[in-house]
Order: sequence, then structure tokens, then C-alpha cells
Amino acid sequence: MIKQSLTVDEVVGAADRYAALGFQTRGDLGQHFLRTPDAAHALLARAGIPAGAHVLEVGAGLGTLSSAIATAGHRIWAVEKDERLRGHLTGRLAPFGTRARVTFDDVRRVDLDEGLDPGSALIAIMPFDPELSVDLIRHVFSCRHVEYGLVVVPRVCAQLLATSTDLDVEEVDGIARAAFWPPSPTVLRVLELGRRSTCSS
Repeated sequence: MIKQSLTVDEVVGAADRYAALGFQTRGDLGQHFLRTPDAAHALLARAGIPAGAHVLEVGAGLGTLSSAIATAGHRIWAVEKDERLRGHLTGRLAPFGTRARVTFDDVRRVDLDEGLDPGSALIAIMPFDPELSVDLIRHVFSCRHVEYGLVVVPRVCAQLLATSTDLDVEEVDGIARAAFWPPSPTVLRVLELGRRSTCSS
């Protein structure tokens, strides 16, 4: 995988710059920002998605994970609800041209079936609000084109997803609370998600 040269903003860390400027994150969105490109590239490597796959990211935030996905050659559809981030996120993904699409809306109001290709993946740092995360994941997988996913969620989400969705849920990794600004208030896990087989033997 060839990485683009890091910009000054990426070296410093966009999340840390926003923190220094006094940016107020939104608790109602469970908003936390990934602090380094290295953490984003590690998550993407863990996902192991096929080259050129179409990827949906929910809660793209400052675009640290989005740009890692696009840099790796994938097509990224970044959905973000917080309009305050429009200038930063669209600017960060502009160099990727048609490989990067940005939508500012609640993902639950977005017609994902019309925007994603069959076999698409969800790769996202979900809100650090367990119930909200489960609701958003359930919505995303109601799209027939989303086949699998890799998400960062509070630890309790694994059990909630296993009991309230038709998804196969596997805990595959952890991630440090300090990898985010603000730091996560709870233990985080990286989950692989897939559609549960309906075939009987």
C-alpha cells in the first residue's frame, strides 16, 4: 500500500489542532475524533477489504479514517451529520476526486441502496454511545449492498449487536482510549460484522 505524503495538518493531528482551538465536540452525536493517521491505517489493514472496494464510513468527522481509505485506493462514501465539519472534511477529501463522496446528513435519512455497490463494506468509528451505535449499524445493514463491516464501538456494543441484530459479530481487536480526542470514557473494541447465514444444513 502506497501512502500519500503526510501534510503538516496530518503530522500535527487534526483532532489535536481542533482541541487546541477549543472546538466543542457534540455529546449528542457521541463524537470523538481519531488522533493519528497511523491508527487509521492500522484499522484499515485489519479490515482486509478487497482492492478498490466501495466503503461507507458513518461519522467521518475530521476525515482521518476517510483519507486513509481513499489513499489505499478504495472508493469512500463519507457520511457526517455535523455541518460544522463541512469545510474541513470536504477539503480533506477533495484531492481524491470521484473516489471520495461526502454527504452531510443523518445516515438514517440517506438512501444507501442508491449510493453503494453490491458487496460494499462499512468501516467506521461509531459514536461512543452504545444505543446510538447499534441503531446506526442496524440501519446500515438494512441496505442490501452492505455485506460486511469493521467498526470501533464501546465494548458493550458487541453483546447488544449479537442480541438485537441478525449479524455475525466477532471481537477482533481493541484500541486505546487515548487514540481519540476527547479520550473515550469507556473501553473500546474493534468488531467484525457480517450477515448471518440463513442457509440450513
